[in-house]
Amino acid sequence: MEQYKVSNIDYDYAVAWSLRQGEFSFNLSKNLVNYFNKNGIKVNNCLDICCGTGEFLNTMKKVGAKCTGTEVAQSMIDYNKQKYEDMTFVHTNTLADFKFKEKFDLISCNHDMVNNLETFAEWEKLFKTVKSHLAKDGVFVFDYYTKNKLENWDETIYEQSNNIDYVKQVKPKLGKSVIQETYYIKKTPEYYHKSTDILVESYYENEQVFESLKKIGFKDIKVLNYSLEPITSLPRANRIHIIAK
Repeated sequence: MEQYKVSNIDYDYAVAWSLRQGEFSFNLSKNLVNYFNKNGIKVNNCLDICCGTGEFLNTMKKVGAKCTGTEVAQSMIDYNKQKYEDMTFVHTNTLADFKFKEKFDLISCNHDMVNNLETFAEWEKLFKTVKSHLAKDGVFVFDYYTKNKLENWDETIYEQSNNIDYVKQVKPKLGKSVIQETYYIKKTPEYYHKSTDILVESYYENEQVFESLKKIGFKDIKVLNYSLEPITSLPRANRIHIIAK
């Protein structure tokens, strides 16, 4: 069963997440636009799965794409609807639980959201659902943490700023990685609001992921880094970005 926990994600969490982590999606979207321009890929419409706080879609909108986002966290939907009135946002129960009549030139699933699917059967269900929603010559873009990264990831991170304190705790457990992220959002000089999310991330061998994409029918599968350039050492990669037609 999918383990993406959303019960504790409130509106303040969405605001804090955008301030601290939105830059990842924003810069990735800029890299992707450059990649598309170099390779002559035109995107008229885009679907971003588990779109977070919309930074990726905002860039795609600026280059002329009609943008749709799905989210399993209602607070993210509420945040996005206030911030982006000209986009469509749809709540889903799981990452693969969506069905649209239209086909998309680009479908993306960024920020290691795929890792939140607990079994590889769920990864493949997502891949199949994506493929059924792609237009002719459409492109699927996603990234995931590798086994090399998650297998022994044991770390605690503390960050402080004037308005937000952030704690991230990562522990390996039973072949998975448990990630707890907590924001302490300053509401008044004396009061901080605590908001927490717990994720259980799964990992698989890279070849298993590649072969699954091929089996489902994806072609021209590019294995890239964050800059969307070829990875020089696949066994040592911590995060892989896939662009598949």
